[in-house]
Amino acid sequence: MILVYTHTLTPRVAYAMDLVFNTVLNVQFQLTDDLQQFNLSTLPKIAYAPSQLDSGLFIRSSSLLFEEGMTTELPEANGTYLEFPVFFPTDSNSMLPYDIFATVFYFATRYEEYGASQLDTHKRFKAENSLAFEYQFLSKPFLNYLIGDLGQKLKTNFSALEFKTRTFNFLSTIDIDNAFAYAHKGLKRNVAGFVKDVFTLQFTNTFSRIASNIQDKKDPYNTFDLINAMSQETQTALQYFVLLGDYSQFDKNPHYKNKGFRDLLKSLSVQHTLGLHPSYESYSDQDKIDLEKKRLEEIIEKKVTSARCHFLRVKFPETYRAFIKAGITDDYTMIYASQCGFRTGLCTPYKWFDLEKNDATHLTIHPSTLMEGVLRDYNKLTVANAEVVVNQLLNEVKQFNGEFVSIFHNDSFMKGQEKWIELYKKMLQNSKTNN
Repeated sequence: MILVYTHTLTPRVAYAMDLVFNTVLNVQFQLTDDLQQFNLSTLPKIAYAPSQLDSGLFIRSSSLLFEEGMTTELPEANGTYLEFPVFFPTDSNSMLPYDIFATVFYFATRYEEYGASQLDTHKRFKAENSLAFEYQFLSKPFLNYLIGDLGQKLKTNFSALEFKTRTFNFLSTIDIDNAFAYAHKGLKRNVAGFVKDVFTLQFTNTFSRIASNIQDKKDPYNTFDLINAMSQETQTALQYFVLLGDYSQFDKNPHYKNKGFRDLLKSLSVQHTLGLHPSYESYSDQDKIDLEKKRLEEIIEKKVTSARCHFLRVKFPETYRAFIKAGITDDYTMIYASQCGFRTGLCTPYKWFDLEKNDATHLTIHPSTLMEGVLRDYNKLTVANAEVVVNQLLNEVKQFNGEFVSIFHNDSFMKGQEKWIELYKKMLQNSKTNN
């Protein structure tokens, strides 16, 4: 047990302390603003305040956790610590040269994304505009490094203090943006595709389209047997995220009432968890999220509690508020569309804090670490270079016993993608080994 004194109890302070001590360090803590209680206590203790006290370790507090409003002004880096830029600097009286609790709060809540004006064509906050990208630490779970360093200092000062060891967790997730290339797409879509293939002399596609509609197992995107087999062979946890929005420019799955599509989802749900992949426009539309979640639950006859936004479109705080209202308890959207790494600075699942309401929630954020489309399509990496990145990120998470979440799509396992399939399989195998 650690006793933490602060001069003013606020929801932000309570959230930051809980994230640092309970979630990451896995140790109990007690928060107090009773100075007499703090001074008399014999527990390991930290004073988080503007000025140093007579007892306990001291971390000088900045103003961030005691504010209620928000600012669009980004914090400036001032020197380095552990080879990371220092934000919210303190002074020589503090045990750390920076306010660790303000730093953790700022990056974990994605404070810098609120009100951001420079968005990409899909209205997403760009990785290239993030502080982590600017200061080149996106490939490191830097908050885990900082919190781990604090833990070591606490152990040095309080030898009896014990942190419970966490277990490394690997989760393979597959987004089903397009379950079938040709099968179960309906007469209108197939006729239009057939005409296009003929006029563009894509005769291989034409034959594949015909074969797929005769037997959906021959559809090039129907790779689920292979995906499931690799998961079973390596004993890897596997979760699917299913797109069930109405057909649109960016939503291409079969109609949710299509029997072949429904049969596929039912079969997948027997052994694997199915989460919602909210459609392109639903990220800020409560009614669409509710409707699509209801569709999936009706098909698989199970409660759906997890989600990852299609195209990784998320709007703070609207998207996550909609998730909570819809009964979503776990989100897997936190990764950039153009860069792999640690968007939140953490490789540990944690609760979302609603900055506008200044309120901690029960929605758990599971930071995703890499996506094959980022490596292959955005970054144009060769398979060999992508493997280096995968292993580096995997080892980063392993050293903190964090949670590594990978994102692939079912169409990445089709014929012609053998090298990427082998990369995926190696990743699953490497997840079982020590560094």
